[in-house]
Amino acid sequence: MKLLLLGLGLGVVVAAGCSPAGSPSSADCSAQIRVADVVYTSHGSTSRDATRHGRADEAQCHDIGPDAGGSVFADDPAQVRTWTFEGYSPDEVLGVKYGTNGFGVFVADTVQPDQRERIYAELSGEEP
Repeated sequence: MKLLLLGLGLGVVVAAGCSPAGSPSSADCSAQIRVADVVYTSHGSTSRDATRHGRADEAQCHDIGPDAGGSVFADDPAQVRTWTFEGYSPDEVLGVKYGTNGFGVFVADTVQPDQRERIYAELSGEEP
C-alpha cells in the first residue's frame, strides 16, 4: 500500500513518514480527509479523470514530540476540494487533486481492507 502526505495548500504530494526512522517519540502520518464522520485514508495516486464533488476536512500531521499522535483533525481543520471517480461511490472513495495531472486516491476507512486495495488497484492501474 502506498501512503501519501499532501501539502494541499501547495498542491504537493510527498511520501508519508514525517519523522526520522527510529525516533523514540514519533508517529507515522497517513494523509487523511474526513467527510461528516467518515475518515478516508490515502492509498496512492491516479491519473484517471474525476468529477468535482464537495469539500472535506484535512488532517494534520502530529508526528514528533512526547504526544506524537500521527494524523489528527484540528478543531477547525483546513478544507480541501474532493472529486469522485466514475463507477465508484463517494461513500467508498474520493479524490483530492494535486498538481495538474492527477489525484490522490482516498478510500474510506469503513471499507474492508481487501476492498480498499482492490479499489486503489483499479483506479491506479496497478496490481494489488
